[in-house]
Amino acid sequence: MPLTVHREHRREFTVITIIGEVDRNEAPQLVENIDKAFQNAVPKLLFDLSHMSFIDSAGLRLLVGACDKARKCGGTCALCCLSPTPRKIMDLTGLAAAFDIYPTMAAALAGFPPESPASRTLL
Repeated sequence: MPLTVHREHRREFTVITIIGEVDRNEAPQLVENIDKAFQNAVPKLLFDLSHMSFIDSAGLRLLVGACDKARKCGGTCALCCLSPTPRKIMDLTGLAAAFDIYPTMAAALAGFPPESPASRTLL
């Protein structure tokens, strides 16, 4: 499935919705949307992964880099709505610990605490 990326502002967040597969060939489209999100003074990024079916190491680097950059700028970065495949990839690589992960977009936008590792094992 080709990559589609939507970027919108919801409350104080820039929500980047990723649809399809993120790999090195599709990465430039995601980079463009991430770069535009950093035009805000203090970026508050929220990646909606509900429709992301695959992510390779290039895509993972982009997400980690975006979150690192956002935090260095005094902003925030989080993931929400992980479907089973991205969740498994995050867990297997150990990168789940690098992100605030929310079960739903509503939970993230409302400022609820992110999921804990214990809560993920109960799902």
